[in-house]
Amino acid sequence: MKVAVIGAGPAGLVAARECMREGCEVVVFEAGHAVGGVWVYDDKVDDDPLSQAASATVHSSLYQSLRTNIPRDLMAYSDYTFDSRGGGNDRWQRFPHHTCVQQYLENFARKFDIVDRVRFSCRVTHVQQSAGNWRVISTETDDVFDGVVVCNGHYARPRVPLLAGLKNFKGQLLHSHNYRRPQDVKGRRVAVWGSAASGLDLAYELEAQEIHWIGPAFHEKVRLDDRRIGYPSLDAIDDEGRLRLGNDLIAVDSLVFCTGYHYDFPFLDDMFVSVDEDWVNPLYEDIVPPHATNLGFIGLPFLIIPFPVFEIQAKWYARQLTGGFDLPSFEVMHASINERKEFLSSQGVLKRHYHRLGDHQIGYFNRLAKQCGESSIPDWFVQTWRDVGKLRDEHPRNYKDVSFSVRGPTVCLPA
Repeated sequence: MKVAVIGAGPAGLVAARECMREGCEVVVFEAGHAVGGVWVYDDKVDDDPLSQAASATVHSSLYQSLRTNIPRDLMAYSDYTFDSRGGGNDRWQRFPHHTCVQQYLENFARKFDIVDRVRFSCRVTHVQQSAGNWRVISTETDDVFDGVVVCNGHYARPRVPLLAGLKNFKGQLLHSHNYRRPQDVKGRRVAVWGSAASGLDLAYELEAQEIHWIGPAFHEKVRLDDRRIGYPSLDAIDDEGRLRLGNDLIAVDSLVFCTGYHYDFPFLDDMFVSVDEDWVNPLYEDIVPPHATNLGFIGLPFLIIPFPVFEIQAKWYARQLTGGFDLPSFEVMHASINERKEFLSSQGVLKRHYHRLGDHQIGYFNRLAKQCGESSIPDWFVQTWRDVGKLRDEHPRNYKDVSFSVRGPTVCLPA
């Protein structure tokens, strides 16, 4: 079978490998000049600081200092350790710098003979169904494939939430997508909106005298230290350009949006999947549409340990594509999708969080593994993942530099 993989980031690379392992002929389409996807650093930024009307977009969302928020022993693919025996280095920090992740991915691509399958600087412009197969049109080629795997990532199209009075703000507006170093943020009074990974990093990296940090991690207004105050929500910007934070009105010089990203598939027609408030549907197991199971999406779930989850998704997709196991009927797959939608809705989960797994990722991994004949996730992995969560709670500012047990096969030497 001939399979097209769209994107040569961590999801696309492992999808290519797993399809190759199942005997498929694979072509990888990569719009950039190198493998690595989101891990390819680019010092350039969009010409629109909020990236809502940029004339030319930059794919990279990395900032210069970024280190992973997951230890490399958890990030490794199952049979390619993130150390000197595999694609990394024993002496790298346990939470490595982004350049180390890029090196690991380049080594992975070479090790498994993927690089020669990649068409670089080749952007896919359209994917069309054709007699049960897929016509993939790119800036360089027009070819037909038996299967298509979409791995174009979801950290390139910044999300800016609606905010009443935004036009009244008189200072600097910036999305974290366009942040590279502390001096990019102007003034002594800064607001950081978002309390996930990038919000946490920027709230402690920025050099402003006042940092007003906003996000759901804070249930009430709380002073964190001499320079930082946490707030649960940003309600509006008043007529004078001040931030309304509960009962407080705060004037700041810069407002930095660490508010996430949108899913975007500009090359796909809505007849295959739709993106409804950032819920990509209908997808069985967040991977295949029931009406076109040779079309796969790898890497949609978030708040996960990404590389291992991408890997089990890729194994699942490749094996069902090549007849390694049978999927349920169209009706059963649709019923499963609707049941999950109804459950999440009944729990008050926003549609844009339907792909958020968090604590459910272990069950998700094990369910896919059972279906495609793989082993369940090992106990050492689960325990290490729990250790990381505990570290973040206890040491939010410096958890990446706190030593804790190494249990898995990846060698992590003490700092």
